[in-house]
Amino acid sequence: MGSSVLVGIASTKFIGVIVLAFAPSTLFKLYYFRMYLFIILLGLFNGLMFLPLILRWIGPSSDSNEIREHLKDLKEFERLRS
Repeated sequence: MGSSVLVGIASTKFIGVIVLAFAPSTLFKLYYFRMYLFIILLGLFNGLMFLPLILRWIGPSSDSNEIREHLKDLKEFERLRS
């Protein structure tokens, strides 16, 4: 999930905004480039750090029986594989 957010930002937003950094006008550099770069970085932080943490806190609790069954299946798979 994190790689999708990172690639989406890098391939669309960041490439489009980096062009503004080389603009000859100070107005474009100062207001547009810095503003859009800050918005992109804020969105990146929001998508990769803040929202997953909040969703982990308020999301459903893990089912211990399901975790035990999954570990048992993994051990069975490792036993069959070797």
